[in-house]
Amino acid sequence: MSGSSTTAATLSGTPLSALPVQAQPAATDLVFGIFNGQGQFVPQGKIWSGAVDKTGDTLSGLLACPLIPSAPAHLANKAYVDAMSGQVQGAVSTLVTQAQDAATQAGQAASGAAGAAATIVDAQKGTPNGLAALSASGNLLLGGLECLGVRNGHVLMTLELPTTDPGVAGAWWNNGGYICISQENT
Repeated sequence: MSGSSTTAATLSGTPLSALPVQAQPAATDLVFGIFNGQGQFVPQGKIWSGAVDKTGDTLSGLLACPLIPSAPAHLANKAYVDAMSGQVQGAVSTLVTQAQDAATQAGQAASGAAGAAATIVDAQKGTPNGLAALSASGNLLLGGLECLGVRNGHVLMTLELPTTDPGVAGAWWNNGGYICISQENT
């Protein structure tokens, strides 16, 4: 090629042979690359800057995860945890309110049932074929007065008898310590 001249192009840069090389571990999954200005073999799992091993590695600085987890083992960010915590607190608050309302209604129902039972019992006291009440000491009450009781297997009359003849035929009265029966109406 006569008459033509070839000029060498000037290239800039650092030849690979001039880069420092780190000592190589004996791993089988190594990839050659230039990382942090050094030519080196690194495990395939670390070819991205800042990659962290699944086990035994450390992390300095913040780790961010903007995604919502879709499986139990996924990483969850604070915003997601706070949102779930708020939902749980709301659900618990609702359940507590419902339990308190149910307890209040149960108390009101029990009070109403007790009141109804007392009304029914009171309505039957002193009526024919009704109920007869007992005093605190276990004596029969008629008209609010203790009438009969039982002591040591014996039936006892516990009424205080009038001390004068009531003038009612068949009525008992206390005549100076003796029981008398009124004979006629006076």
